[in-house]
Amino acid sequence: MAGWGIIGVGDVTEVKAAPAIFRAADSDVVHVMRRDAGRARDFAERHGVARWSTDAQAVLDDPEVTAVYVATPTAWHAGYAVAAARAGKHVLVEKPMAMSAAEARGMVEAAEAAGVRLWVAYYRRALPRFVKVRELVASGVLGRLLAVHSTWRKPTDFRGWRWDAALNRGGEFYETACHTLDLLDLLLGPAADAAGAAADDGHAVAASYRFGDVVGSGSWAFGTPDAADETVLVGTEGSLRFATFAPAPVRLLTASGESSLTIPDPPHVHGPLVASILDELRGTGSCPSTGRSAMRTNTLMDAVLASRNERRTA
Repeated sequence: MAGWGIIGVGDVTEVKAAPAIFRAADSDVVHVMRRDAGRARDFAERHGVARWSTDAQAVLDDPEVTAVYVATPTAWHAGYAVAAARAGKHVLVEKPMAMSAAEARGMVEAAEAAGVRLWVAYYRRALPRFVKVRELVASGVLGRLLAVHSTWRKPTDFRGWRWDAALNRGGEFYETACHTLDLLDLLLGPAADAAGAAADDGHAVAASYRFGDVVGSGSWAFGTPDAADETVLVGTEGSLRFATFAPAPVRLLTASGESSLTIPDPPHVHGPLVASILDELRGTGSCPSTGRSAMRTNTLMDAVLASRNERRTA
């Protein structure tokens, strides 16, 4: 029986990773934590969770908790994940995995030393839309892969924890671009030769990198009057276009013409990833998003932001 404890029950655990997706014949949510007692109690009562707490240690000390889901802002991921691993609990942590690649490495080392599993909530790795994108890339329909470019811009008011450097190191780039960069790791393999340029306030970021022989670039801008979300993968025989965030149609262009695939998201987008975690715990499958794969995404983002961070600490 997998008994889940959730540290940080808020918006993500209401909609994207609701307790229902953790429930199966051999899995249940048994303990939830939030520092606000009223909200912790309300969440537990509405979702039928037996125990609630304002203290994360109570979750870690609960003998019925065998796996912990850390759903807090980024700044607390490493501390809770390491503590959970040392308590002998498997860990699922929200993305981005940590405030830096160094923190992520410490989380991986703690999990491996304790002999527990560590997963990261890059749920797009398991969404049907991106499973199809991966199948198309693997099929060879694009020929030899040459280049990939990602664009993400959106209006924003620059408020909230994503823009608080104490809670999230790299602004909305660190908290949202990680999804696209992690997908490229899945589709093309680990990145190399990463570099970037960023505005001091983090409102605009540009990057370059290489995945094997596939050269890549990306641009992210926040506070724009319009929105755009597209990644274009180009090969010698065609191109593939898809959005990271909205379930927009996947568009394939080859010499035969253009085709479009509309693949909706499930009601709870974490569902397919959590299902793969439960399969891994049963010994019948594996989760595609591990601590080591997510650590690579943190490493890539750190390389992109390196020059900005050096300026800010000089």
